[in-house]
Amino acid sequence: MTRIRVAALPFDVRPGAVAANLEAALDGVDRAAAAGARLLCLPEKWTTSFLPSYGRALREESEAALQAVHARALERGIVVAGSAPGGGTARKPANQAHVLGPGGDRRPYEKRMLFSPTGEGRQVARGHGLPPTLRVAGVGRVCVLICYDLRFPEVTRAALHGGADLTCVPAQWPTPRAEVWELLARARAAENQQWLLTCNRAGRASLGDVRPALEFPGAALLVDPYGVVSARSDRGELLLGEVDFAVAEEARRKVPCARDLKRAGLWPE
Repeated sequence: MTRIRVAALPFDVRPGAVAANLEAALDGVDRAAAAGARLLCLPEKWTTSFLPSYGRALREESEAALQAVHARALERGIVVAGSAPGGGTARKPANQAHVLGPGGDRRPYEKRMLFSPTGEGRQVARGHGLPPTLRVAGVGRVCVLICYDLRFPEVTRAALHGGADLTCVPAQWPTPRAEVWELLARARAAENQQWLLTCNRAGRASLGDVRPALEFPGAALLVDPYGVVSARSDRGELLLGEVDFAVAEEARRKVPCARDLKRAGLWPE
């Protein structure tokens, strides 16, 4: 398989309104699968958005929403990537990545780079380690990063080291910094010579400790291994795009970055 269709739904994630967010996500699963997509990316913390704290009842409701999406994804034969509160400690959950649907319910990574300007570390527990690359049936090798991770090549380079074909980045990146979000998405795709799919929520909301509320672009991008945006959506619309893995192979042949990193002694043991 050298080509697959992918999707992203940058919907308006309502803080604490798990039922409403679940309805939007399930609709996205149905629409993406009907359009022939093999993978759907949802926004960061799509079940709850950012909140000052996460009580037990809310965490349980969020988990139930993840299980509902997992079940629907299995029915529709589509993989769903995103993040939600999960794992962490008894006092604070982590901002946990997930890959649901065919291949199982997998939670490969807990966000390590917490956004200090909004006090994210006061809301959730910091993750450890680097995001792994997963083999995902019907899709390929997938790595999931989360939002602020895009700013840190120390974290994003794990996708190259893991041999990912596609990097997914659920995000909540405010409109005033949307150009930076796109710049970094394009840079990470080019420097890692991989396809990158990122989903940035719509609407207006506070990010935990930040007041007043911030505006979000409701945008999604699919970026090719040369750093070129091959598909784009805005205003919360479903993105549909085609990933051609032969393009990544071509990019790596033309400029063998991984080989040259190894020769320079800069590849992890």
